[in-house]
Amino acid sequence: MDKALGWIGEIFQTLMKLLPWLVIVPATHEGVAFVRGRHVRKWGPGLHWYWPVATQYKTIAVVRQTQLIQSKVVMTKDKQTVIAGALVTYFVDDVVSALAKIADLASDVMERSQGAIYEAIGKHTLEEIQSNRGAFREILTERVGESLNGYGVQIIQVQLTEFAPARALAINTRGAIGHHAMWTGF
Repeated sequence: MDKALGWIGEIFQTLMKLLPWLVIVPATHEGVAFVRGRHVRKWGPGLHWYWPVATQYKTIAVVRQTQLIQSKVVMTKDKQTVIAGALVTYFVDDVVSALAKIADLASDVMERSQGAIYEAIGKHTLEEIQSNRGAFREILTERVGESLNGYGVQIIQVQLTEFAPARALAINTRGAIGHHAMWTGF
């Protein structure tokens, strides 16, 4: 019986796409509408009408957000292995760039931030980083900001959440065990 009358539901859903719909964008968000798939229109907070048959939309929080950067073993300029993790604080300042030019903003922020942070650690000695954490935080913030320039986000601050000298224990395929400094490529 459901299959026999299922076509009625499909007709109803198709007809609903022909009617305009109302979208409420909250004050903490902005969005973009893709009209006929190719025209990008910015939506600010408020009420927006759209035609589902010809328009798709995405919204995103534009207020202060954080992204935790996974801890990883990296090597400093003076060949010391350290474990480092960070927290990136940012906000979206260009919703069109953040939604129409990037598939997944959070992943992109994580990937680009991680590369910039580990590159900065590799250009400083352990003593330089440890002696003035405030100055190093400013260096990280600047480097991550440069790496995300043009992606619709503004970096507020980057801070190390975890930073300590590390020893890596390596076990090779032949069963040999020993202490080795790991190089991660950054």
